[in-house]
Amino acid sequence: MPLDLTPSTRPHGAQRAISATVLIIEAFVVFFAVLVAHQLVREDRVLTWAWGIATVLALVLASGLLRRGAWAYWLGFALQIPVVLLGLQVSAMWVVGLAFAALYAYGAIKGHQLDAEKDAVDARVLAQRDD
Repeated sequence: MPLDLTPSTRPHGAQRAISATVLIIEAFVVFFAVLVAHQLVREDRVLTWAWGIATVLALVLASGLLRRGAWAYWLGFALQIPVVLLGLQVSAMWVVGLAFAALYAYGAIKGHQLDAEKDAVDARVLAQRDD
């Protein structure tokens, strides 16, 4: 059974709220990790900043695109890879990156489930009003 991440039409759904929050907080954490890597890996500062700033901007952009469809959630999943790989320069990011990946997965999957349940309840209430 394929994983369906199609967002709800509800304007303030749990899926988008949780996922976007995780991505924005993750962008801040990546920025601060880049500052740490700047001091730890002096010979690769240009690579560190390029990779870090590109990842931060992509995370912020992905959080804004979540209302556009399921592909934006898959983009968020893909962006977890460079965050975890930042552990190559800052070893703590192995753990922090995996924790954020787990939080994002939980938010995208459980939030979708919560929105679907709420949509079903709303449909049932509207159907009862019409009767």
